[in-house]
Amino acid sequence: MEKQITLDLINNFSKSYNNNSINKIIENAITENGLEKSCIDRRIIEENQPIFNIELPDGKRYDQKDNYRCWIYCGLNTIQYDMAKNLNIDLKEFSLSNNYIAFFDKLEKSNNVYENVINLENTDWEYIDKEDILQYCVNEGGHWQWFVSIVNKYGLIPYEYMPDVFESLRVQNITGLFTDKVKKDCIKLLNAKNINTSINELRKIKEKFLEENYIFLSKILGEPKMKFDYEYKDKDSNYIKYENITPCEFRDKFLSINLDDFVSLGDIPMYNKEYYKIYREKYLGNVYQNSYVEFLNLPINEIKELAIKQLKDNMPVYIRINLRKFRDKRSGVLDTRIYNYKDTFGFDLLTKEEAMNTHDIYPHHCMSLCGVNLLDNNKPQRWKIEDSYGTSEKVNGYYVMNDNYFDEFVLQAIINKKYLSKEQLELLNQEAVEFEIKDPF
Repeated sequence: MEKQITLDLINNFSKSYNNNSINKIIENAITENGLEKSCIDRRIIEENQPIFNIELPDGKRYDQKDNYRCWIYCGLNTIQYDMAKNLNIDLKEFSLSNNYIAFFDKLEKSNNVYENVINLENTDWEYIDKEDILQYCVNEGGHWQWFVSIVNKYGLIPYEYMPDVFESLRVQNITGLFTDKVKKDCIKLLNAKNINTSINELRKIKEKFLEENYIFLSKILGEPKMKFDYEYKDKDSNYIKYENITPCEFRDKFLSINLDDFVSLGDIPMYNKEYYKIYREKYLGNVYQNSYVEFLNLPINEIKELAIKQLKDNMPVYIRINLRKFRDKRSGVLDTRIYNYKDTFGFDLLTKEEAMNTHDIYPHHCMSLCGVNLLDNNKPQRWKIEDSYGTSEKVNGYYVMNDNYFDEFVLQAIINKKYLSKEQLELLNQEAVEFEIKDPF
């Protein structure tokens, strides 16, 4: 064959295409109706009924609209079951402020990157670019560890006391503007370092930047309340009021779950990731040196077993997932068989390992497992997943995920350490292996 595609080759391709009359039928169906509608297998939707023999009670649903805070909403979903019980309040009437968490996350991310810059030994731009120190420094996304670090440091407040505002449900304006400001600050710090400014002076400069950032965020998201009077009616219609309570006091009084008892478990079958080892992502964080993104790499079946144990204990499971393939939003079904691409196009799709190695999938969305349907042999058949995009799509805002989708596209689960085996717990004592930000995980 020639190095270039020739017209003779195109003619041969065309003859091959037109020799099979089915190809034109498929072409007409897809060009008229679209890829998914033409390839969907309705039998798979019928097979995945929204029925679960282990199921947590429904709570009040969040709708993140155009922001990227799924990691915050998922964290709040994980703890609000416990808090609603301790408040003796109907779960459907209770929600926590994501805007409060997001405010301090952004502020802490700016401090994290300032400190990373202050502590750099090499200020050469080639090194900074190679290490990706600045590219994602104050991004909107996040991780379980970041959620925990903010809650541990700043507490929680009910949604009504710092509700969503115009820009909190959108990402582009505030994130773009804040990123510009913080990166400009980092350039000033680098310039100061290059003229041998002392660490103490650099931190004085940093403090000024942080003050500016607090004012910036307050103007756009609203200034956080550090004390408030909490009033509500419980399930028994009793009026209750807590005066002058701080967010940390509110957390301590009503959150009985220790967030530090949870560990991140990943199923990352990449060429550079071994099972039964701990991995840590470089540089990224919010609270400086207290929000490392780490995970213990385990086979997917071990993660499923632990997730089932946690669900049986009436506790949701925070997961990170790739959600961009094989989903039907109208039915809410996630199933690797839902679109019959293999018979339509005649080639095999990537395995999970191949997809990870080629950066084809990555954990771009966080949701909560809140139910599972187990077969007689205790094998999971399908899972119930709570999303944070309202209730207008899916099954009243829920996905029904077949177990085959869990195998291929669930990449991380947050599990309480008490469910881990003795052998799994011992693995947590090892040193973490650092990996690059460029890795999909």
